[in-house]
Amino acid sequence: MKLDDRLKTLRSLKKATIITDAITYIGGLQKQVKGLSEQLLEMEVLSEEEEKLGKEEHEIQQCKIEVDVKVSGIYGNKLWIQIICEKKRGGFTKLVEAISDLGFEVTDTNFTTSGGAALISFCVEVRLEAMFYCGQMGDSYFCAPMI
Repeated sequence: MKLDDRLKTLRSLKKATIITDAITYIGGLQKQVKGLSEQLLEMEVLSEEEEKLGKEEHEIQQCKIEVDVKVSGIYGNKLWIQIICEKKRGGFTKLVEAISDLGFEVTDTNFTTSGGAALISFCVEVRLEAMFYCGQMGDSYFCAPMI
């Protein structure tokens, strides 16, 4: 009985109504295809970014970068600091903040990266209120305020 009712309903529809409904349905499908295509494109872009970050991490692991810090006196109260470390997002900003917190004023800087490593050079001016003694004990470096 249900099938008979549906057939009667279908026969009573006008051809124009059927075509209009089909066009509306196809339009909905096209919107859905467009939305899914955009999602796929976003996923591909994210995948490429993750792959790039993965390659950088792999390069860092292969290089086994050892942190190295060199401090040289230039003249007066100016120092030249060179740091070799892993290239990490936000690492340079944290380093500059730490140097400023120690009482040094950064007057010149250079930042170079290669294969997951970063070479950071600073020319700093030591403020009189921030005099430190720096030394090495074993494999560790330390700085202590001069009293």
